[in-house]
Amino acid sequence: MGVQQHSFSVTSSFGQRLSLAVLASVCLTSFCIWPSFDSSVYHSCRLLIFCCCLMFFIRVFWRLKYWRCQVLLSAEGHGVLNQQQRFIVTGKPIVTPFAVMFYVEYDGKVTRVVVWADMLNDTNYRHLCRLLLQSYQFQRKLI
Repeated sequence: MGVQQHSFSVTSSFGQRLSLAVLASVCLTSFCIWPSFDSSVYHSCRLLIFCCCLMFFIRVFWRLKYWRCQVLLSAEGHGVLNQQQRFIVTGKPIVTPFAVMFYVEYDGKVTRVVVWADMLNDTNYRHLCRLLLQSYQFQRKLI
């Protein structure tokens, strides 16, 4: 008998957009502390870099607006991302009321994943946290 997979549909959240807004604000306000020179080439380069950064953040905000992800996860820590990418949860997850952070391993690479609480409804968020903690306990039993 196979292990039951639990399905989660994760969408972009206010917390995710707020984090991106803070990062964009820090990056874009850093242009205010650049030294000032009377060179038109310098001002042109500075304006070009500022516009590139601004366009980058606008593009990321736009893509984030429509971002969705389907996650299948078992209590043993095995999962599938968007019905194609297989992964294994590694290490101990950090669970808070605002977000859960955990590491997944796929194709020999380890990547950090942060799921904000408002990316899922309350029941699914709690269920995801329980599954991640169960997968950590299951991995410790194997060692």
